[in-house]
Amino acid sequence: MAEDSIDRPAPILFLTDFGHEDEFTGICRTVIDRIAPQTKVVDLTHGIEPGDIRRGALALAAAIPYSAPAVFLAVVDPGVGTDRRAIAIRAGLHHLVGPDNGLLWLAAEAAGGVDRAFDISESPARLEQTRRTFHGRDIFSPVAARLALGEDPAGLGVEIEAGDLKRLELPVARVEERLIEVTVLVRDRYGNLALNLGSDLIGRTFLRPGTKLRIEAGTSDGVNDGVEVCFAEAFGDVAEGEPLLYVDSSDSLSLAINRGDAAAAFDLGPDDQLLLRPA
Repeated sequence: MAEDSIDRPAPILFLTDFGHEDEFTGICRTVIDRIAPQTKVVDLTHGIEPGDIRRGALALAAAIPYSAPAVFLAVVDPGVGTDRRAIAIRAGLHHLVGPDNGLLWLAAEAAGGVDRAFDISESPARLEQTRRTFHGRDIFSPVAARLALGEDPAGLGVEIEAGDLKRLELPVARVEERLIEVTVLVRDRYGNLALNLGSDLIGRTFLRPGTKLRIEAGTSDGVNDGVEVCFAEAFGDVAEGEPLLYVDSSDSLSLAINRGDAAAAFDLGPDDQLLLRPA
């Protein structure tokens, strides 16, 4: 996507924690439509749990490999109205717009790293009348629309050092010869639990399709004594109601139950830690 002009607007991929009960998402789309009516807006999700920056960041990053050059508009912003900055980032083929709270960081890395960054808190593109409680409408949406039209981000904000951006640090898994210590990153609506071990590291462990292992955790009574689990390639590789570990669609090791809710069954959630050992 050229920064000066394009033949047609770039799509806007839109992610928030607004949900669908209120008017917030629709108003942001209305602002975009007024500025760039030919722009296609793709609703990545508006179901992020309120204030869950990590979940939003992981969802944004998961979309990067599948997107044509686009503007990613993301609003998970528990710090709205404080001194946190509103930012626009140029990363590879994409622009990312949202709060400087770590929400955009993983997506920027997935896109190849930050090329340029801009503080858009006082952007000339923002709405004439702004409110400290709704930057999604007043700042982020109009800036995203201008970027979709091909405007140079240098005209929409003040350039800042990429090293000054707020980073989102994920916990690091510990891998030993016969022990893997992992942390739950997120749970999805099915109760599947994404862990902080990517497919790039799984090949260096004892995990192989069909491997039986035991899961132990000090944070949940449900698995304190250890539960035997199969490392499988798909849910159908185990019986209905049986637990499994598998590599999910975002290339993370995940814990699930075939046609069940692993989070509820094992009483696990984000930041709980698990120990994996050969059975």
